[in-house]
Amino acid sequence: MPAKDSDSFAEFFDPKKNKDTYQLKRHPHTGRYIDAYPKRPRTRPMRILCLGMARTGTLSTYTALNKLGYNTYHMSEVMKRPRTNLSLWSEAYEAKYDGKGKAWGREEFDKMLGDYDALLDVPCIAFVEELVAAYPDAKVLLTNRDVDAWLQSINSTFGVAFSWPSWNWVADWDQSLAGPFVSFSKLYMPKMFGYEREHFGTKIDYTSAESPARQAYFDHYALVRKTVPKDRLLEFRVQDGWAPLCAFTGDAVPEGDFPRVNDSRMFVNMMKLIWWLAVGKMVTKVSLALAVPAGGVLATLWWRGYRFGY
Repeated sequence: MPAKDSDSFAEFFDPKKNKDTYQLKRHPHTGRYIDAYPKRPRTRPMRILCLGMARTGTLSTYTALNKLGYNTYHMSEVMKRPRTNLSLWSEAYEAKYDGKGKAWGREEFDKMLGDYDALLDVPCIAFVEELVAAYPDAKVLLTNRDVDAWLQSINSTFGVAFSWPSWNWVADWDQSLAGPFVSFSKLYMPKMFGYEREHFGTKIDYTSAESPARQAYFDHYALVRKTVPKDRLLEFRVQDGWAPLCAFTGDAVPEGDFPRVNDSRMFVNMMKLIWWLAVGKMVTKVSLALAVPAGGVLATLWWRGYRFGY
């Protein structure tokens, strides 16, 4: 993993390389996106479910699992095809939390995760019970950190990027990236932080005494511990290093230190890029909309001048 935030950012989100290759439409009979998504057989068994909250060392753990040879699903994978993936996961969130449509199970998860044998971070962590039931042979890794440190980290990342009120009007101009991203973020915000969707685009202090994010954190970890049998569960902090992780997974300890990736700046930079791409599309569309009638007027004036000699 490159050391510089800018390098990491370029690796995980390159809008020139990471484009949607499948134009998703709803299934004509069920109305679900997931039913119209191409069915693919699972290519490898699911081995690791990492169900700790985002900002608990998940990018470091993602890097570590990949170094051990796993093909790991992370939010960075989602953003490689944002319109398709975010639309699909938004549908799964709405089914679970809003009762819209059939809830996802093994068949639906395999469509999204069939090429992966490990997963972590948003969006998967919203489906603790469903994933544990769908993959009963997978071991569960629970990344953890001090709750106050977690809240501070949330404040400097999500708290910064999600506070921009302009999201709510910029997103309408970009239905390939910013639009799906904002819609998805409003869905997972209540699950991850305890704030309702209308708080997206407002300034929030996640560290305040009134913040529901602290209890949301405790509730999530209580759910994982309640759902997962102890013999399948490892509570892990990135400071623990390779030894407990490899003992749990059964992998040989690799050479070198356990990766420590601080992606706070990368996260905010990615949000800025999404925002600016949406602004660029807005400016282009508005300019074209104004240019067409203006061009028509100029053409009419030119024709009148040519015809009548003035």
